[in-house]
Amino acid sequence: MGFQCRMCGECCSTMGEIISIREQTGDTRFRIGYSTTLEERDVVLDPDKQDLFFSAKPATSMACPFLRARGTGRVICTVHHSRPDLCRQYSCFRILILDADGRPAGRVMDGTRYFTATDPRLYAIWQAECRMLDIPNERLWEKEVQKILTRAGYCVEI
Repeated sequence: MGFQCRMCGECCSTMGEIISIREQTGDTRFRIGYSTTLEERDVVLDPDKQDLFFSAKPATSMACPFLRARGTGRVICTVHHSRPDLCRQYSCFRILILDADGRPAGRVMDGTRYFTATDPRLYAIWQAECRMLDIPNERLWEKEVQKILTRAGYCVEI
């Protein structure tokens, strides 16, 4: 199963520190700037998300200025089709681990074996059983991690 966006907004929840709206250049066009590189570029609101952009505030105070809440626990990028390259390059996880209630509990970052968790029990299991797995084949490593964490009661999305 390939990457599927869960619309959690974690990817963009702190991007307001990096991406800002410099000016509105048309009804649905904006010039944005990057605080890290001082570059600027134009983005356009997606036609099906214009009402959402103008009727709602950004998802959080630190979020990208184009991120909006759409329903409970779901957020969406209102400039997805013209989003910057920085956003296009983002892949939020290689392995996503959900707790018994379906909430994110941990993840392995894309292209790495770097693990992060918000669940202390999951962290302990990872440290004891997954961290030192010596399996060079990446696909087999993922399957073994999935087996260990599923057995412990977690849902693992690869």
